[in-house]
Amino acid sequence: MAERTTRQATAPAKPVPVPAAVEANGRARAVWAEMVETLGSRLTPLNLPILTAHSLAVARLEDAQTKLGSVGPLVKRKDQAEVNPLLDVVERELRIVLDTAKALDAASTPWKRK
Repeated sequence: MAERTTRQATAPAKPVPVPAAVEANGRARAVWAEMVETLGSRLTPLNLPILTAHSLAVARLEDAQTKLGSVGPLVKRKDQAEVNPLLDVVERELRIVLDTAKALDAASTPWKRK
């Protein structure tokens, strides 16, 4: 049976270097900082690439959703309406966000199995 631990997230012992790709994107940088604070000492070198992918995917997802909201789900091409390619971007990035969040949560869940 699962048992809830009372462990709180604490800041990592050493500052975590922000990857250049994340540093270049303001929204990704904000997601990175929030996740580093949330994960605290549970953040390991093994899940840094997952955190990088997660931060960038959240930024791309939000950007695509904003653009899609202003343009709409259909675009006109040669007198025909076609599905906006941004829908594919939203779907792909959402999948990445969900998968990486699951992977990060598995490493940081407050629940432990006996």
